[in-house]
Amino acid sequence: MRQQIDPVPMPRLPRTRHQTKSCPFCAETIRFEAIKCRFCGEFLGGRGQAEAGRPKAEDRRASVPTRQELSRRDAQPATEPSDSQEESAADEDGTRVLWSGRPSLLALAGMFLKAGCFLVLCWAVYRYPVTTTMVGYFPKANVRVEQLAQIEGWLDAGTLALALLAAMTVAWKAISLKSIGYEVTPDRIEWSRGVFDRHVDNIDMFRVVDLKLRRSLLECLLGIGTVILITSDESDPEFEFVKVRHCRDLYDALKETSLNADKKRSVVHVE
Repeated sequence: MRQQIDPVPMPRLPRTRHQTKSCPFCAETIRFEAIKCRFCGEFLGGRGQAEAGRPKAEDRRASVPTRQELSRRDAQPATEPSDSQEESAADEDGTRVLWSGRPSLLALAGMFLKAGCFLVLCWAVYRYPVTTTMVGYFPKANVRVEQLAQIEGWLDAGTLALALLAAMTVAWKAISLKSIGYEVTPDRIEWSRGVFDRHVDNIDMFRVVDLKLRRSLLECLLGIGTVILITSDESDPEFEFVKVRHCRDLYDALKETSLNADKKRSVVHVE
């Protein structure tokens, strides 16, 4: 804490009527009765202040922010908006995401089952001596052992190639399916697709004319479904959210959002 220094009165300056004193903070010359320096803005203690019954300079300085405090306040970053403010701003811009997702791998359940059966068959052919068994059924066949071994090698190589091809096909189907992404906002529907060459497209929400939800018995058990949109967009007159999870929530969100978009733009769909 700084030690308060009582100012020493100084004689009147030429052409002045009042006694003066030197400010203990900036050393500028001010009137002796002054309780605040007009140069540096600091409050002063002294006889004139006590006689006037005013609070002490320390108390006044504590209530009034100093230059350092003001500079620190200016340097502090502005407070971030609350969640409600962010949501309202997002609502005004129409960028709030109502739903986002990708097709489920459960859509390939049938393909996985077929590929699994095929791989089991390939493994059985690879492990089981097929040529020896066939020769046993044809006793009059004159085939040498070397030829049987060669045929068995070719058969094993072909079986492994088919198994590898089936596994790669299933993997490619899964990667292609998961490369599709959907995003629904209050103003539009946006989706992206493609593994090596990405394509992004969108449909304005007010162009949605009708919605349909399609689910088979197996899809109901797996918890997936397809939402079909009938739109007035020339490039995508019929758009599908293919085999997505929580399809009922997506259907309800699209239905409500499309109605709000129609009211907002005063759009009337005529069949």
